[in-house]
Amino acid sequence: MSVTPSLKWRDELRRVRMTIEGRSVELIGASFRGVPFLVEESERSGGRRTVVHEFPLRDDPFVEDLGRRARKFPITGYVLGDDYLTQKDKLLSALEDEEGPGQLLHPYYGVKSAICTTYAVRETSREGGIATFTLAFDEAPLQAAAPVITPDGAGQVGAAADDALLKVQAEFGEKYNPTNLPAFALASAQTALTKASASLAARLGPIVAETQELATFNSQLTILTATAAALVRLPSQAIQGFLEAIQGLTVTAETAPGAVYDALQAAYNDTLGALAVATTATRARELANQLAIAGALRRVEAIEAARLTPTIPFASIEDATAARDRIAALLDDQAAGAG
Repeated sequence: MSVTPSLKWRDELRRVRMTIEGRSVELIGASFRGVPFLVEESERSGGRRTVVHEFPLRDDPFVEDLGRRARKFPITGYVLGDDYLTQKDKLLSALEDEEGPGQLLHPYYGVKSAICTTYAVRETSREGGIATFTLAFDEAPLQAAAPVITPDGAGQVGAAADDALLKVQAEFGEKYNPTNLPAFALASAQTALTKASASLAARLGPIVAETQELATFNSQLTILTATAAALVRLPSQAIQGFLEAIQGLTVTAETAPGAVYDALQAAYNDTLGALAVATTATRARELANQLAIAGALRRVEAIEAARLTPTIPFASIEDATAARDRIAALLDDQAAGAG
């Protein structure tokens, strides 16, 4: 059985010639997704979508026209012959295995883009060598692809990072207490802040290509270092200044997110000074403050590195998985000591 579409489709589609019981017969043919079948009868339905509005004390209703109804093409068709089982399986696959509309060559209405919404197939022992199909096609002209929900990875991670930073700052404010401490008891906290600033400058500075951004970045870190002695008595300002230096690298983060990610990871692992020894109550508070500020600074670095991860154009899934595992390890490390 063959279907040959042409400009004279109505004539061509009728010219399906088969040999039945030794004689050549001409049947009416059609096809869907290139799979041919014979047509016994067909219908077409359509019309306009309307809403009838009836008003009190008025005899004439208002009919609101909402556009054309979807055209439907019910068809009763069949496949027959010694290989009808093979034909049947091909047609079944065309009807239900592929997504979206396909090309329907209709014997009476020509070429249509349509979707088979339902079908039924009937075979009987009395009528061997034939499978009869009851098909329902809906016309789908210019059918758009089905919408795909794509998770906003960067947005989700960014929102989680913002939330985490707020909690880091809140927890730091609870754990860090410089009240009435002498200057020597804040020296280790000052060292942690200056070393963290120097680490950022060494790790991130070389990858900042934009001149104005580099100048602002260096200026922010210089101020952090120069005012460290005062900032350790103002814990919220210390962490905020450190965070702003990182987040100010907007151009670099956009053009080289992988390099910034690597630099933040390296800075995270840099030492922030030897731990104080808790030999007295004052030294015990010094150690607690030192751990609090060092932990907060490292959490800022880990969170900002995590924020960048979904924006990095990884070369392979293996590279992406490795980066995920590295940042997860940093977050797990900080989670062990976080509130």
